[in-house]
Amino acid sequence: MSQNKYLIPLHKPFWGKDEEKAAVMAMRSGTGVGDLNYSELLSKEISQIVGSKYALPTGSGTASLELAFALFLNKGDEVILPSFTFSSCANAILLAGGKPVFADIDIQTYNINPKDIEKLITKRTKAIMVVHYAGMAADMEEINKIAHTYKLIVIEDAAHALGAKYYGKYLGTLGLIGCYSFHGTKNAASGEGGAFVTNNSKINKIAEIIREKGTNRSSFMRGERGKYSWVRVGRSLILSDILSAIALVQMKKLSQITSLRQKKAEYLLTKLRSLSSKIVLPQVSQGTDPNWHIFAIRVPKSSRSRIVKELKSYGVEASFHFLPLHTSVMGKQLGYKKGSCPITEEVSSTLIRLPIYPQLKNSEIDYMVEVLKKIL
Repeated sequence: MSQNKYLIPLHKPFWGKDEEKAAVMAMRSGTGVGDLNYSELLSKEISQIVGSKYALPTGSGTASLELAFALFLNKGDEVILPSFTFSSCANAILLAGGKPVFADIDIQTYNINPKDIEKLITKRTKAIMVVHYAGMAADMEEINKIAHTYKLIVIEDAAHALGAKYYGKYLGTLGLIGCYSFHGTKNAASGEGGAFVTNNSKINKIAEIIREKGTNRSSFMRGERGKYSWVRVGRSLILSDILSAIALVQMKKLSQITSLRQKKAEYLLTKLRSLSSKIVLPQVSQGTDPNWHIFAIRVPKSSRSRIVKELKSYGVEASFHFLPLHTSVMGKQLGYKKGSCPITEEVSSTLIRLPIYPQLKNSEIDYMVEVLKKIL
């Protein structure tokens, strides 16, 4: 088998002429600042699709998380979250004066383990942050039960999960607040961008003030007041109208994007089953209708680096993923030690992400599997 028969990237945005046209129209119709026409249309589109009462476009998924914790976190409050996630999650807690408390994950779903959550609850625990890894749902039924019992807030980091469902409801709408991402690597992509969603009118009202530098400009833009002013401490978290225009087109394509990804994942799963004695295949968590943002396999720790390197030599851009937050430099500064989240450490050291995106051809999937067989 000759090397580099294909060059298969890990990600590829599902962009076309419609996105180009939308960006140009946004540039011609305004200054590109946030909360103009396209931002308003995007907000309505997100709410309509996922079924939330409110949606606020933000500059990034990270900005949505920071907005969420700026709303209610006080100094010293603890938030339980998985260690198997991106630094943005812990940063959002720390920036609001809180303390991240790292929980372990489930070995099959790679999502936060409800049993570990309950062990970590203290008098200072204020919230649980759920990260729906790869677009697979965490056990929201059990997590919401725990939250109800201990009177905790549930924040969903659904950056991976736009378009994915849990027992028929969209991920990101099952807690008090949901946070989405339109990063260039995400299923619906505008390069940078995100969204904050909630069904709580009071939270939405405060959130739109915080995201607009602490002003009531959003109310002014709706014609509800003659001028706007500074009313509380805030941040600059709004999304450019140009990027909102691109995200709007992507949201209109979301069902198509999700369907195509599901078909690619099903085909890839079928092809990889012959290797199931040598690799661990992804498993769909109970109740989940996934969006297949990530297709992750696991291999023996001792051979992972070699496998990734050889896949790349054949033109397949495979990759590792999250390094555990509790073993990071910052994690150690917070007092965490190796061994506190053993499943996270196991998954992090054995996981490989394979390319998956709507434009991926079956012939390219066949090639990836052929390469994997050769390497293994």
